[in-house]
Amino acid sequence: MEPMEIAAGRLHLRPWRPADTEVVAEALNDPEISRWAPAPMADSDEKAWIADRIAGWADDSSFAFAIADATTGQVLGHIRVKSVVDGAGEVGYWVLPAARGKGVAAHALGAVARWAFACLELSRLDLLHAAANTASCRVAQKSGFALTRLLDEPSWDGGEETVEVHLHALSHSG
Repeated sequence: MEPMEIAAGRLHLRPWRPADTEVVAEALNDPEISRWAPAPMADSDEKAWIADRIAGWADDSSFAFAIADATTGQVLGHIRVKSVVDGAGEVGYWVLPAARGKGVAAHALGAVARWAFACLELSRLDLLHAAANTASCRVAQKSGFALTRLLDEPSWDGGEETVEVHLHALSHSG
């Protein structure tokens, strides 16, 4: 699929670009993003991270967007749909510190969910987050994602312990 852009009111979702290295470096070094992100996030450098997001569009394995302010173009965060199989996909996101607590994640999540249901013809989107990540839980619930299960997943930091994870889901009947 060709990379797409989504106009979402105060937000503009666009594909990541090689010129975004500075903002991705900030995210990769942010302790809160690293705390909740799976290990590959922490193990990446900004160029490899962006290249992976661009490659996802090229091979239809994932569909990543930079979340930008529609007026200024400033990148505020990231959102991606991946693992698209049998009409279902998984969505994940992060927001930079200056944009937290302002509804950016929920607004972007709603826009991407509508896009995924329409353009990818998905019938369900899953959202997983560490159970201790209460901010992500609020975003999921605010966006209409129902908490469906509590899971024990392998530790995202590569350790031997497991992490308790919430699985939220949003279904599309249209």
